[in-house]
Amino acid sequence: MIRLFAAVFSVLFLLCQPVLALQKHDHDESAHEETHKEHEHHDDHAEDHDDHDHENGEDDHSHHEASVDGVRTVHAWIQATSGKSALLFVEIQNKSDKDVKITGGEADIAESVELVGFQLKDGETEFVALPSVPVKAGKELVLAPNGLALRLNGLKQPFKKGEEFEIEIEFDFGHIEMHVQVEAANATRHSHAGHQH
Repeated sequence: MIRLFAAVFSVLFLLCQPVLALQKHDHDESAHEETHKEHEHHDDHAEDHDDHDHENGEDDHSHHEASVDGVRTVHAWIQATSGKSALLFVEIQNKSDKDVKITGGEADIAESVELVGFQLKDGETEFVALPSVPVKAGKELVLAPNGLALRLNGLKQPFKKGEEFEIEIEFDFGHIEMHVQVEAANATRHSHAGHQH
């Protein structure tokens, strides 16, 4: 009789396990939903906070990038100079589905802006004028020291680190207007100090 009772009790216990597990899972699921709702509320609040910061101009460095027809220019910069020319460097991202060409530029602070390429000739380094350079669809072109650049000729003023000016970068489809950051005279790349992209 005891064996029969033990066997019946064991069968009943095993049958009840899924129900107990299901009830526990339902409880865990409702706790998970509460936690998820709290996270959603926090995320919504964070988005509102981010929007608020950008509306007030805090941490908004969108003028360091520009985009037209899927072509994006980012981080235009020159080295500080008191000379009559400067080399401008910039990242160009072609997120469109067609090839484009960079052809030059225009800026109020210079008499002319031309596309140039670095070359070594007879042991001497120089930048030579180029008519245009293609940027393939879905690719990136970086104008950087010892490579390609936009040369600003006939600068109308000296430039100190931290200053900015505007430029129109010319392409075969039109132009992109953006701000240029002046870096230290010995800078080799754009400084990300104070902002993120």
